[in-house]
Amino acid sequence: MNKGQTDSNEWLMSNKQREDPFQQQQQQQPQAQPQFQNAHPHGGPSAPPPGYCPIPPPNPPKIIAKPKYNDVWATALFAVFMAGFAVFAALGLPLAIEDLKTGELGRRPNNSSSGSVSLSFKVSASDIGGLIAASVGTGVAFSVVYFMLMLKFPGPIIKFSYFVNVLLLAGMAAYTAYLKSYIACAIFAVLAFLVAVTYWGVRDRIPFSQLVLETVCKISIRFNGTLFVAFGGIVVSAVYAVVWIGTLFGMMEWLQVRNVSSGAFYAILVILVFMSFWFNEVVRNTIHMTACGTFATYFFMGMQQPNSDRVTLPSNHTTAKSLGRALTTSFGSICFGSLLISIIRTLKFIAHMARTDSDGNIICCFVATCLECILGCLADILDYFNKYAYTEIAIYGKPYCEAGKDVFELFKYKGFDLIINDCLIGYVLAAGSFLTAALCALAGFLFVYLKGGLGSAGNSVGVYVGVCLISAFIGMWMFLVLLEVVDSGTAATFVCLAEDPATIQRQQPRFFAALQERYPDANWGIQSIAY
Repeated sequence: MNKGQTDSNEWLMSNKQREDPFQQQQQQQPQAQPQFQNAHPHGGPSAPPPGYCPIPPPNPPKIIAKPKYNDVWATALFAVFMAGFAVFAALGLPLAIEDLKTGELGRRPNNSSSGSVSLSFKVSASDIGGLIAASVGTGVAFSVVYFMLMLKFPGPIIKFSYFVNVLLLAGMAAYTAYLKSYIACAIFAVLAFLVAVTYWGVRDRIPFSQLVLETVCKISIRFNGTLFVAFGGIVVSAVYAVVWIGTLFGMMEWLQVRNVSSGAFYAILVILVFMSFWFNEVVRNTIHMTACGTFATYFFMGMQQPNSDRVTLPSNHTTAKSLGRALTTSFGSICFGSLLISIIRTLKFIAHMARTDSDGNIICCFVATCLECILGCLADILDYFNKYAYTEIAIYGKPYCEAGKDVFELFKYKGFDLIINDCLIGYVLAAGSFLTAALCALAGFLFVYLKGGLGSAGNSVGVYVGVCLISAFIGMWMFLVLLEVVDSGTAATFVCLAEDPATIQRQQPRFFAALQERYPDANWGIQSIAY
């Protein structure tokens, strides 16, 4: 067997293994799609009865038996840009480190006695370590508690997080009204009202999202390597961010010393920003594809044991193999999609700079604001599109463009279900992120309060605000590990169900029966609609 072959390919070695079950199902079901009479209890299209076996399509989705290195040009281009960043870092980091020792990061020491500003203060290592320990400990502890709540009480926590989102929007409306920003108040109030009213239209989808969330949490516990991959990726991004900031300040000084023109200065700034966007997108999408590949292997290769919920897999090290595919045959596709969204976000950054540097030019400010808004919307749309494109790549080993075409088909036939499911589970993850940040900020506040201050900085309001913001950021960073895995697992679960429910029914009948019972419409695969 080829080394690069996916775990799912081991199960799909011969076409006969995939065709025979389909032929048996087609003998049992008429070729034309049957018209079922039992409509869903909450309305909507007719749903198949319990025990209905989805009709497989004439051309079912196939996993590439011998995956090749896709989109190699994108990998080469990414390597060139990272080599360029290494050059910038070699020039700028030594200067940044030197300035950091003198407390003058990003600028040369000013020998003038007038107009000097001193922001130096002393904080002991024990204070810094205690603050980090309090924030990290609170973030990890609450993330574990929140994960167990998602596992044990998925339905109630979906409803709870939904109304937490409504309360946050209402709170923002009240706050902007207090600030006498009535336009913003009206916008937040309308959003809060619409989200609250929309609940009555999506409440019938909660059982489906509840089952998906519960299943994703169970699989995450079994394949906890996905959590370690996510944590490792976030650490890599954090280290890169530190190096990038040092490089940025160092290059600013390097250019100032050489009296480089402002045009060259802005060009290098834009290049560095683009490199940052691209690198972080590549890391994030690698985590996503690793988790998606692991979940897809569970659904397509896992065999449920008779009279048991236990699912066995023919291969070990599932997460490691999925990570290996993401870093080898599919890495070019990761770089390709990440390149596209990085270009859009860099253009948005340029529009933002143009808006802030408009110097009172109303026309320039208006055009730049419009461009920034449009590019922001495009970036969000492409980010959502990439999420499912990379899910397709992780499952089937496709090139990026082919995966993109299949995502359009997925949106065409199952887009409404997909968006509602993403929103419901997204509210759960957003509420968890917010609560984790709030608790970590409280932990940082209590640490400084009980210590009576933070070193020579004291216990002023500014110190408390800074500590709370830093602690909240650390808490969100810790919860991001859990968020990435659950979000990726949700996407993979939905794609597997939407594109090949017949395989999941055969491999894991108990899970499929629970799906039919809770939300029958959701188990209609794309083939049940398109063919």
